[in-house]
Amino acid sequence: MITALLLRLYDWMQARHPDILWRGDPSRREIALTFDDGPHPRDTPKVLDALKKHEVRATFFLIGKDVENNQSLVKQIHAGGHEIGIHCYGHTPFPFEKPELLQKQLERTKMLISQACGISPAEICNVRPPYGIFTAKTKALLAEWGYRLVMWNCIPPHFTQPLNWTIQQIIDSSLPGSIIVLHDGHGHGSKVARIIETTAPQIRSGGFEFVAIRQMLTTK
Repeated sequence: MITALLLRLYDWMQARHPDILWRGDPSRREIALTFDDGPHPRDTPKVLDALKKHEVRATFFLIGKDVENNQSLVKQIHAGGHEIGIHCYGHTPFPFEKPELLQKQLERTKMLISQACGISPAEICNVRPPYGIFTAKTKALLAEWGYRLVMWNCIPPHFTQPLNWTIQQIIDSSLPGSIIVLHDGHGHGSKVARIIETTAPQIRSGGFEFVAIRQMLTTK
């Protein structure tokens, strides 16, 4: 019930905010596979192994608190050729945070990622809000602070349903420009690794290239 309501909410938000990045260019056979809620010391390495095996470049939206406690794992994600964005600092929905505190949390998370990966903070501008929840005010503030909201067109509830349902949903949603969300933390690692093992070869056999969000936004 909750999952169905959230999906309906996301559909409504997409219609209301068409200027947000919900998917890439539909004329390019590119898929962006993205992950939320990491890094997790037990689960993220399993996901990274599956991505490496199938030569998939992905984008990880990380939680600041977990970045702070797993700096070497964040460095490993970056070294694997994956893009890193910000999910949040403590997984509180952005509209529930005071603007000053939210800005500080985003900046702190950005600096932690920058330090772990040895990259410029300016490279870390993509943000995906917890639960995908934002308001017009949130959107305006993020733009003012130099961040880009990144959403999706496929977010299968793999944590609440059978594996084969999720696999089919991903295959059905793998269209030019699709942005797919999975979760690499808190007990989901093994299951998500199996999802990658099954879907990555099928998607690639359809003539698709896996790209990071930054690549998807590059003009060709």
